[in-house]
Amino acid sequence: MDDTYNKHAYKCLPLGAANVQGWEMVLQQEVVVQWDGGNTVPRVLSGEMMTHTVDGQEYERAVVTPSIIGILSFSTGWSMGTPPGYSTWISGSPNYFVDGAVPLTASIPTHWWPDEWNMNWKITVENKPVTFPEGMPFMFFQVYEESLLSEVEFEVEHLWDRPELMEERQEYGEVKFKNNQENPWTWMGSIRTGLNEKGEQIGPKHDGHLKLDVP
Repeated sequence: MDDTYNKHAYKCLPLGAANVQGWEMVLQQEVVVQWDGGNTVPRVLSGEMMTHTVDGQEYERAVVTPSIIGILSFSTGWSMGTPPGYSTWISGSPNYFVDGAVPLTASIPTHWWPDEWNMNWKITVENKPVTFPEGMPFMFFQVYEESLLSEVEFEVEHLWDRPELMEERQEYGEVKFKNNQENPWTWMGSIRTGLNEKGEQIGPKHDGHLKLDVP
């Protein structure tokens, strides 16, 4: 998103909202790995261990560990507990990408999970160093209520059965197309304001992104 023209992607409300729907863990040092392909585990070329000092005493811990074929496990140093009925979803940070690697996603039943978490990444290129830079978010996590999704009920309608809505969407689309031609790299802003192209209130005004507690 940083690399888009004038950071244009940040003007997209759904993208920005997704970025703050949870918490990130960041790497404290650069890690460089390489996967030689086949039935091999990746090799850590640099950044495998980190030295900590606590009360004047130094000790080392693993930052990343070769796991199984083509996969690395990043250590978090955390074990989290949630109340019954809640689990924790871990994945890569939304809209953040690493050249040559993809994050795996897991749902952890944290109301009974006693072990430390590990965040796994799959290396997708062979015989080429892959860099995880210092400060990058290597894990993103969210706490969710386990029963929520199973209670969702869908109602599917055909748009052509609602001609008034089709007409509204067509009018909006025409104004949006005209705006894109006359004012490139701008947004209509209706999702943020709740106003349609006529200035009519058709939805709630966006009052800002979530503010989450800092661990």
